Amino acid sequence: MANEFRPLIEILRDLKALALQKASGFFFVVTEDNHSCTIRLRSGQIEDVVFSRHRSDEAVQLLAKVPAGRARFQADPAAAGTARVSLGEASLSWLMGGFEKSPAVAAATPAAPRAGTVNVNVQGLSEEQRATIERIALNYLGPIAALLCDEALGVPGSIDRALVQIASNLPARDQEDQFLAEARAALGLHA
Repeated sequence: MANEFRPLIEILRDLKALALQKASGFFFVVTEDNHSCTIRLRSGQIEDVVFSRHRSDEAVQLLAKVPAGRARFQADPAAAGTARVSLGEASLSWLMGGFEKSPAVAAATPAAPRAGTVNVNVQGLSEEQRATIERIALNYLGPIAALLCDEALGVPGSIDRALVQIASNLPARDQEDQFLAEARAALGLHA
């Protein structure tokens, strides 16, 4: 874990390696625009994520938008024991390897179907439409978009309900409106 800026995916691979080693301590990430993220590990389990003033799942969503940063790990052997997890299953899954889009990781998380699965639960959604939604979401949400799309599109309901759920992950109302307008236009839906 060097002092130079590296792509986020490399930093998350370091985090995953620490978790596999059952490490306890603090994993610090500093972004290129000088924001900080602290991920607390206890016996290899992620216990908490703080990004700027945001915590838990919201912090993971913000971290997912970071293109690069620096990382450092500070061990804390006194923190050994059972972890108290406050993150949602989707955030934990993404941090622990979902960022790689690995089929093995996606199969291990039954809560969200893998991208490209034929059995989607949103009524009337084709694979082409699903790919369109994921592509547009990627522009707004960064690498965590696929995970958020899987969650929203993996439950019964309308396409518009899923789009609203995806948009709710954006930090500002105007971004939500832009995403919804772009996605609805691309899918031929009227607002």
